[in-house]
Amino acid sequence: MTNQEYTRMMVESLDKKVELLKQLQGLNLEQKNILEDYDSLPEELDENMDKKSAIIDRLDKMDEGFQSLFDKVKEELDNKREAYAEDIRCMQELIKEITDLSADVQAKEMRNKELAKKRFSHVRNQIRETKHGQKAVASYYASMMNNTGYEGSQFWDKKK
Repeated sequence: MTNQEYTRMMVESLDKKVELLKQLQGLNLEQKNILEDYDSLPEELDENMDKKSAIIDRLDKMDEGFQSLFDKVKEELDNKREAYAEDIRCMQELIKEITDLSADVQAKEMRNKELAKKRFSHVRNQIRETKHGQKAVASYYASMMNNTGYEGSQFWDKKK
């Protein structure tokens, strides 16, 4: 492959990374909605997080691939900047867009983390209230059974 082909592949890689980051933004919004909806199911959150994890894995692999390509053409790009000026400019714009998207994704991740803490706290409180209610019912039932004067069977077996 020629260095020109490598730089084209780098541009394509950055384009794909932009698209994946936009998908991640959408999944962050979906996660926010799930966390704010107290009627949502835990499975919905799990599914959302699995999708996000898959995208993050793809982004990591793309970063590794981009770095590998860059290492192959770095010297050529430095020595012949004019020949690759258009590709370099395009990559710079894409990298700026990626940086902006990454910052946005990280900020939304932090907000979702806080929402998740609130949601899990709410769930813990519901569990605690349910357990307390169950104990109260069991205690009431036990005290009622003890106060009725119930002594078991009133019939005696006279056979021996």
